[in-house]
Amino acid sequence: MRLRLVLLALTAALLGSVLPVAVAGGDDVACVDLVPEPIGFAERVVIDPDRAGGEPVAVVGHDGSLNVSAHAGTTHLYKNPDALGGVDDFAVGYTNQVLNWRSVDGGRTWDYIGLAGLNTGPHSATSTGFSDPDYAIDQAGNIYNTEIDLANVSVFASLDDGQSYALANPEATSGDRPWLAALEDGEVFLYVNTARQLWRSTDHGVTWLPIGVNVPINAKPYPDPTNPDDGLIGPVGRSSIAITADDGESWMVHQGPTLRSGTQFFDTGLAVDAVGNAYRATAGQDGDGGYVDFGYFDRDTETWGEVSQIPLPFEGRAMWSWVTAGDEDRVNVSWMMSPADDPRSFHLVSATTLNATGTTVTCPDGTTAFVPPQWSVAVATPDPIHVGAVCLSGTTCNLNTGEGGDRRLGDFFTTEVDPQGRVFLVSADTTLESPLGGPKPVGNPIFVLQDEGPLLYETPREVRDTRCLTPTAGTPLCQR
Repeated sequence: MRLRLVLLALTAALLGSVLPVAVAGGDDVACVDLVPEPIGFAERVVIDPDRAGGEPVAVVGHDGSLNVSAHAGTTHLYKNPDALGGVDDFAVGYTNQVLNWRSVDGGRTWDYIGLAGLNTGPHSATSTGFSDPDYAIDQAGNIYNTEIDLANVSVFASLDDGQSYALANPEATSGDRPWLAALEDGEVFLYVNTARQLWRSTDHGVTWLPIGVNVPINAKPYPDPTNPDDGLIGPVGRSSIAITADDGESWMVHQGPTLRSGTQFFDTGLAVDAVGNAYRATAGQDGDGGYVDFGYFDRDTETWGEVSQIPLPFEGRAMWSWVTAGDEDRVNVSWMMSPADDPRSFHLVSATTLNATGTTVTCPDGTTAFVPPQWSVAVATPDPIHVGAVCLSGTTCNLNTGEGGDRRLGDFFTTEVDPQGRVFLVSADTTLESPLGGPKPVGNPIFVLQDEGPLLYETPREVRDTRCLTPTAGTPLCQR
C-alpha cells in the first residue's frame, strides 16, 4: 500500500500538480486489497450566479429531484469595499428568507423556488429567517426546511417535492443553529443548538410541542433505520452518539473513542447507513500537518471500532468534514483543504469507502486478517472554490472590512447522494467575479457531482412521479 501511494505521489510530481490526482487506501493490509476503484467528479455547476449561497444544504425528493437551500448572506457579507460592485447578488434576491433551488435533470440546471412555484421572491408567505437552512424529508416524501432571524426559528414545508413551500410556522421557537429530522408522514423534529432544545410536530411543522432541553445530542439527528417510526440517532460531542427509541423522550449515549478536534462547527460530522451503523469524522491540522479522523459504531455489536485516518491527496490544511452514508458500510467523507505550498487556495476533497466498519478476510495462506476502512480519495474541485483568507470567527467576522473578515463560505459545506448512489457536494464559491471584475460580497452556490467510482447504493433508489404543484394540506396528494 505504501508503494502504491509513493507511485501516485511521483506521478503527481511529474505532472506538475497534485490536485487532480486521486489517492487510495488507509492502513496497510498484508494479504488483500479492498481499496475502492478511483472516485472522480464532474466540473462544478454554478447553481445560481446571481444569488448568495453560503452554507448550502441538500435533500433528494422521492421524485428524484435535487433540492438545495442556502444562507441568504446577511451575516456572510464580505465588507471589503472592493466587493461593492457585486452587491446585486445580495440585494436583488434578498427577502429575509433562505434561498431555495430545485433541479429535475440531475443537477445540470437549476430553478429558483419562490412563492407558489414562482422563480422569484420569497418561498413562503409567513416564514422569516435569512440564515441556517437545514432539510429533512419524511417517509411520505414531504420536505421540511428551517431558517432563523436571530430571534426566531421558522420551519416551512413542501408537500409537492420542493416545487413550493405552502406551509410555514414563522416562530416555532427561538435560538441559534437549528437542525431537522423527519420520520412518519407529517412528523418532523426540530433541534436547536441554543439550550439544546428538541421539539416535535406531527402536522407538517405547523404546530410544535417541546420534548425537552439539554438533550444529550448537540447537532443534527438522523432517522434510525432499525426503528424508522420512532428512532433517531444524533451526535454527542465530536466522537460519540446517542440513540432514542421513543421519539426523543429518552436517549442512550454510546461513548466513542476520541477523534481529534477538527476545524468545523456544531459537531456535524455524523452519518447513519441503511442498517443503522453510525459514522463520525473530524478534519483539522496539528504539528504534523492536516488530518481527517474517522470512527464507526457497529450496530450489530454496539461497539466502536478503532479510529483511523483517511489518506490526504496532498499535504496541507484540512477542515470542515461532512459525512454521508448509503447502504451498509458505504460511506463518503468530504472536507476542504488548502495545499501547504499554496495555503490561500481552498479545494473540496472527497473520499469513499465500501467497508466502513472494516472487513475480516481470509488470506491466501489460510489465516484471517481484519481490514480497516479502505478509501478512494480525490480532489473534487481541482480549481479552487476560494482564494484568500477564511474567517472562522462567526458573525464577528463582519467587524473586519479587510480580507481577514471574509466569511463568504459560511462555516461548512455539505454532501448528499442522488438516486443512482452518486455523491454530490454543494458549497459556496467565491471565485465568480463581480460585473466590475472584482470580488463579490457573497459566495455563489455550486454543485459538484461524482461521475466515476464507487457508489453509495448497491442498486439505484426507485423514484415516483412528481406531486402536483401546491396541493392542499390534508387532502390526497395528486401526482403527474
